[in-house]
Amino acid sequence: MKGVAVLVVLLALVAASAGEAKRQPVTLRVMTRNLYLGANLDTILQAKSFHEAFTAVEADWAQVQANDFRTRARAIAREISQTHPDFVGFQELSLYRTQTPADLTVTQATTLALDYAAELRKALAARKLRYRFLGIGNGTDAELPSGDPPQMDIRLTIRDGLLVRVDKKIKIGRVRTGLYATTTPLFAGLVTAKRGWVLADATVGGRTFRVITTHLESFNDTSQIAQGQELAQGPAATSLPTILLGDLNSRADGTGTPTHANLLDAGFKDAWPEAHPGDIGLTCCHGDDLRELGGPFYSRIDYVLLKNGFRALGAGIVGEAPGDRLGGLWPSDHAGVWARVRLN
Repeated sequence: MKGVAVLVVLLALVAASAGEAKRQPVTLRVMTRNLYLGANLDTILQAKSFHEAFTAVEADWAQVQANDFRTRARAIAREISQTHPDFVGFQELSLYRTQTPADLTVTQATTLALDYAAELRKALAARKLRYRFLGIGNGTDAELPSGDPPQMDIRLTIRDGLLVRVDKKIKIGRVRTGLYATTTPLFAGLVTAKRGWVLADATVGGRTFRVITTHLESFNDTSQIAQGQELAQGPAATSLPTILLGDLNSRADGTGTPTHANLLDAGFKDAWPEAHPGDIGLTCCHGDDLRELGGPFYSRIDYVLLKNGFRALGAGIVGEAPGDRLGGLWPSDHAGVWARVRLN
């Protein structure tokens, strides 16, 4: 019997040791990156007539081309090569399609003009960086004629995307995309702004966690607050350790909407002040024309938020210094935020 008792103790110790092995700390690097549509849509949305709107579409399309995402994608790939994130949450991962001649949106434009995701894949491959998109979620899908009289129709699909570094140590489980029920009518109801999220459950070193990327409403505060509540009660309502990457359009200093504070009340911690106490860490914004140096940043609306065991070990900002420019362009109108986080 004594031998049996010793064996039981040994087996228990082995099991406990295996359990401890599964609970080894996991350290990750993550990044959130708003990519910018390439133009500010305010002139379209504030137009008082179809003439003004169609003229504004033409001007904005010229701005998109001048802000040249093919060059900017190379700058984003350079940021990724320097910071080595395991996951990147993208907002405004835009897709532009056109149709000539214009038919005033009777049929949807299908001719590919610019695909941010495709350009990023090329830029990453050129640097031999092994990444893949886990999920791309479609949000607002809007089409308007360009020019007066219209010469072409331009269709914009605004998307979110979640990128992962290809590594056999990172095992991907469930991937989901979704839209918030709260939407915002724009341009006298002709366009509906839809926002959404992408999430993935991943396992590293036996530890399973969730990564979410999202972009909350910028045109309507009431919608943004409601979407933040949907986020907390939907994709972020999990007992899994969670990393939230996103442009929340809610200022960290409390001068705008309460969305950022609401998410902290829902259990999230803000990685930036955890890593840089007392440093506000501004992330927004360069001017609409990325060829111009512009003025200083004035708000922090881009975040890495952590819940259920993750904590920040370090964090940094990319895309705000003149040396971050490439081909005379800022990488985006926002800066990007990266963080090194640990799950103990």
